[in-house]
Amino acid sequence: MKKFTVKAVASAVGVVCAAVAHAGSISTPATDAAATVYAVEAMTNGTALTLPTIRYTMGVTRTVAQDFTVILTPSAGTSFTVASCTTAIPTLFAGTGVIVASLKRASSSECAYEVDVTTATDTTSILQFAGLGVSTHTLGAAGSNISVTLALKDLGETAFIDNSGTLTRQVARSVQSVNIYAAASDTATVADVNATTGPLTGFVAGGAAPVDTATNARANLTFDNNSVNAKLPDGTTNFDFVATTGTATVVLSGINTGAAANGFCLDTDNDATLCEVGERFTMGTNVSTLSGITSAMFPAQGTMATRMASFQADGSTQLGTSRTFALTGTITPQVGGANALANTASVNATAWVWGANASQLMTPYITTDNSFLTRYFLLNTGTLPVGYNATCYAEAGNTIIYGAGRNGTLTASGLTAVNARDVCTFSGNTRGSVIFTINAPINTVKGSYQYISPTTLNGANTPMVRPYNQANTTE
Repeated sequence: MKKFTVKAVASAVGVVCAAVAHAGSISTPATDAAATVYAVEAMTNGTALTLPTIRYTMGVTRTVAQDFTVILTPSAGTSFTVASCTTAIPTLFAGTGVIVASLKRASSSECAYEVDVTTATDTTSILQFAGLGVSTHTLGAAGSNISVTLALKDLGETAFIDNSGTLTRQVARSVQSVNIYAAASDTATVADVNATTGPLTGFVAGGAAPVDTATNARANLTFDNNSVNAKLPDGTTNFDFVATTGTATVVLSGINTGAAANGFCLDTDNDATLCEVGERFTMGTNVSTLSGITSAMFPAQGTMATRMASFQADGSTQLGTSRTFALTGTITPQVGGANALANTASVNATAWVWGANASQLMTPYITTDNSFLTRYFLLNTGTLPVGYNATCYAEAGNTIIYGAGRNGTLTASGLTAVNARDVCTFSGNTRGSVIFTINAPINTVKGSYQYISPTTLNGANTPMVRPYNQANTTE
């Protein structure tokens, strides 16, 4: 008996030493990054989920009757489906040995099992827990995850075996699987100072695909129907937005003035016929919204496709020298609430950026009262002379009378002074506003408006600012 006891002690010491050298591990999922991805559109936090199979590779040899306990616990905010503890009773997935496992305890916060070793196991032996489910969780919010903590202990649950403590692994996480977004910022749209309908009332034809026309600016958006193959709550089937009765809403935030009636559109059916019924944005103040995009407008599950946004100019409104449209939106699937689109926020903030082959300078107040000397001082730092065109704005009930100075040329590498009354005058109140459109890049022109009394020398000198840009940017 004494010899047997010594052997048993030696064996136990060997097991402890082996445990240090060969710690057990959660081998499936192999890493947190390998966790199964679920589609947030297919669930709420109360949707029952089936977790992926968990496998544990033993760290030491267990001889016959070296039985042990395995305890699984969920991460905070997650509850096990109690019945699934029975479903997930461990089996030997691979390796040496034979085990007989039984349920010790089952609750929403713990699944505990007794594992009887009937034929010795070793470090090739892999325990498998399949069919474990959760009834509540946090995956209803994109970017959330579920972890499971696994502990191997002796039968009395007083000491760890195989490891010095518990092991934790992310087994599930949620993502937005359906999106409409800008794959890259479209910066090819250029307002044309030489448009046949007037300065900056149309576009430079051409540019990167989708090609703009002289009257119609275009940009591509990406429709994504779960290209990442995120799963339904069963943990195995890919979510397919087309198979639902869901709808999407797209919002493009940015200056939308100058569009023809029903002329700001998204070709949702990809048939190259623009602005059909159901494809027209509703335009509010600098916000354009297209609702009711059906799931049938999306490509097949697991793929992405482009859909073209278009802006038909009305041909009379100056479009300015700079506009930026930011993309946001939501999707409402069959399960769960509305989920935000646009998982590439850094790109979507500048989804569509317009430029111009000209610049504009403006001042919100001018006077053409004869008692003042009123002038515009325009600096052109470019090496060539450039033309300009001015548009004046009057108060309600007053008339604008344009003069010969409405159009002109700025001296190359020099200063040009233009008398305000030569540009325009006003009936009634002798005050208004003006915008100069200059056939030169914005970084080569600067301007200032001055009015002064020749008698008292009282007056003001005001830097002109760029419209369609930061309000405090002066030139």
